[in-house]
Amino acid sequence: MGNGMRINITKGLILAAKATTQDFEQEILFPAGEYNLQFTPDGKIEIANSKKVKALFSFSQFREKVSLGEFVVIDM
Repeated sequence: MGNGMRINITKGLILAAKATTQDFEQEILFPAGEYNLQFTPDGKIEIANSKKVKALFSFSQFREKVSLGEFVVIDM
């Protein structure tokens, strides 16, 4: 797995995300489209909508988004 994993967000979602310049999460729009994702050293799944804004998910949170059809894994 690793760096080559991609997902499609099927519709624009407001996700709790953190900017690299801030220590707090805020609600940020992730428009529909393809995104790279990575696994963090602490076992979270990170989805970035830019180099500076990233949303983190536990595996169970990510799996829930996939089961709801909000995320579609397109490349592993």
